[in-house]
Amino acid sequence: MSKIELRDFDGDLKALPAMAYDTLFEEYGAATWIDLNRPEVAQHLLADVPDPRFVIGAYDGARLVALIANLPRLYRLNGQTYKGVTTTLLAAHKDYRGAAVYLISECLRRNAEFGADFAVFILDKYNRSWHMFEQYLKPRHRIELVKTMHALVHAVDLAKVVTSQNLKWYEVAAIKLLGAHRPITAPAVPGTVRDYTDADLSAILTLTRRYSDQNCLVRVFNADSLARRLHTENVTATVVYELGGAVEGFINFTVHELVSKRGRQRWAWLDFLYWEGLSGHEKQALLAGLWQASRERGCIAIMEWNKNYYAPGALCRAHFIPYPHFIELNAWVFNPHLSLRGIDKIFEQIT
Repeated sequence: MSKIELRDFDGDLKALPAMAYDTLFEEYGAATWIDLNRPEVAQHLLADVPDPRFVIGAYDGARLVALIANLPRLYRLNGQTYKGVTTTLLAAHKDYRGAAVYLISECLRRNAEFGADFAVFILDKYNRSWHMFEQYLKPRHRIELVKTMHALVHAVDLAKVVTSQNLKWYEVAAIKLLGAHRPITAPAVPGTVRDYTDADLSAILTLTRRYSDQNCLVRVFNADSLARRLHTENVTATVVYELGGAVEGFINFTVHELVSKRGRQRWAWLDFLYWEGLSGHEKQALLAGLWQASRERGCIAIMEWNKNYYAPGALCRAHFIPYPHFIELNAWVFNPHLSLRGIDKIFEQIT
């Protein structure tokens, strides 16, 4: 292996799959993984980066062999506003795995230089990256476990879910018994469920500011970042509930491609929603709109995580069921006066 150089990412998004895919297939084996290196998704994520120093590449000459991205964000927590970073897109070519350790060290140095209070990151439990953090990084750095999360799922195309996830017959039987394969139908409601338009941005920005931040990590959006999150072609989408000419609720999701050796399929991952004050029927109507919007975009299932910033009863009544997959939200904490350990609620998309 040649000498590796760490430098600002050159922006060549087409280099990401060639760098990451072989490693991911090897690391996950027969399991499924989320393709954040798809150029459309990576471009969407990196649109929030105001400074090239937030994205670090490891290069062997001109060849990208590893990458890590830091997405700067503001958060509210218990009445205070903090500078946060979401660390994502960490990947290394399988022949250059050692470069990841150097990338993480440089990432930590830069985050402290930028004045970040903390950096949050997601780990799939028990895969190779999780073990690396547990064995080599947590003993050496102030890394706190914020929250362990499990998935909630509703099928849109059960036959494709079965193939994609290699489900056993008894798992399929349980899905059918619990009704998680049926279309979500909309009851009669006084308002209208429809797709998001640009004219809804201001109203939705106001709604995102209504959530309590008591023991809840709440992302603070500006208009530009929220607009990208609400609609980016082929990546994110939103359905809204309008009543009397006003937006009273919404559900936002990302179209992610989940990949395995059996192929790739699109899933709708819920990013965040607001439906406080809506009736049970109105929430059901919103979920029906989500189901239809997911289907129109070729998604085979809808996935949410137990973020706990809203009551999940409407999901249960719409036959979302627990799915045996777990992830950890962790945080590097740089602010000595702050701890994120044990926060039970987060209002933030999972990337």
